[in-house]
Amino acid sequence: MDCPARDLRKMTSKGQDEEEKKREEEEKMNGGEKRKREDHSQAEDTQKKKRTGPNARESEDEGPRAGPSTSVTSGSTAPNTIGGFVVHEVLGKGSFGKVMLASVPGQNIYNAIKIINIGNNAEALERERRILLAARDCPFVSHLSASLKSKRHMYFILEYLSGGSLESLIIQSGKLNIELVRFYTAELICGIQFLHGHGIAHRDIKPANIMLDEDGHIRIIDLGLAQDGLTASTKICGQTGTYRYMAPEVHLDKPYTVAVDWWGLGMVVSKMSSGKSPFYDLNQMQKVFLSITRKKPKIPSWLDEDLKHLILSLLQKDPEMRLGVSGNIRDHPFFRTICWEELEMRRAQPPIPSCSGDKPSG
Repeated sequence: MDCPARDLRKMTSKGQDEEEKKREEEEKMNGGEKRKREDHSQAEDTQKKKRTGPNARESEDEGPRAGPSTSVTSGSTAPNTIGGFVVHEVLGKGSFGKVMLASVPGQNIYNAIKIINIGNNAEALERERRILLAARDCPFVSHLSASLKSKRHMYFILEYLSGGSLESLIIQSGKLNIELVRFYTAELICGIQFLHGHGIAHRDIKPANIMLDEDGHIRIIDLGLAQDGLTASTKICGQTGTYRYMAPEVHLDKPYTVAVDWWGLGMVVSKMSSGKSPFYDLNQMQKVFLSITRKKPKIPSWLDEDLKHLILSLLQKDPEMRLGVSGNIRDHPFFRTICWEELEMRRAQPPIPSCSGDKPSG
């Protein structure tokens, strides 16, 4: 049987190099918690370099051992030490730390282990753990199996999502067909509404933070910048998120609500349906800022009319007028063929991804 890691490699393409360069710039612009994690992780990565090979386990001074410093999520069947896992490869790296593909010897089960330097981030990591636990009942949010902690690192044992990221699918396909856009958007709505219903704002909705499981359903991942304890009207502050996907009110450093996630969804829907951002998307951050805060979104004329209206309704610069905050998004005409009850129970069959989306007419 092929290792599920191969599925991830199939989703890669030459275009990812360019996207990775963009993400590196965006990480420099990200606020608060991500910057703190990067500062603390870089020094330790330098010290570890000589000790850790690409396929090696975490070195002994990194991994937690059984005892008071190790905590395991209640009800988990995962090993109670990081040494109980076999590490296969690095799935991703970022300012937060890194994600490893791992398995338990003798079990045909793979996990993604997110390794984060604790540093001064203990409070933020406990919040992320708390949010992941709160989201366990949602089929459209990444599930936490266990959490382990050593003196220097937090280890989140997460389900391995072998379908790859939505970002990779968009890069590979250029743009997605309308039925796939409709299905993924509807599942994202269910996931975002679940989070909001539990007082959680994700604050970093983007294609790279949306994965596909082995059955083709979406999972929202990376809750490291999420905030809990909110109501629909709670105002929070902080320029947190990914620069090109941040809502206007976040760019302008104004207090904001969970409405920022609906803006993020609008950006994702535009990317899925056209392969492009509706705003300036190159390397001059000042132009990105001016485009998002002052310009109208550019939506291709050849898109389906209901789809265009949905994107524009989500990308309202006034958060109070933004669809998701104003009006019931499930009632939008674009979703007239969606059976929400069936979708929420994961009984709806995902459409097969197409290598080309809707073509411009003429």
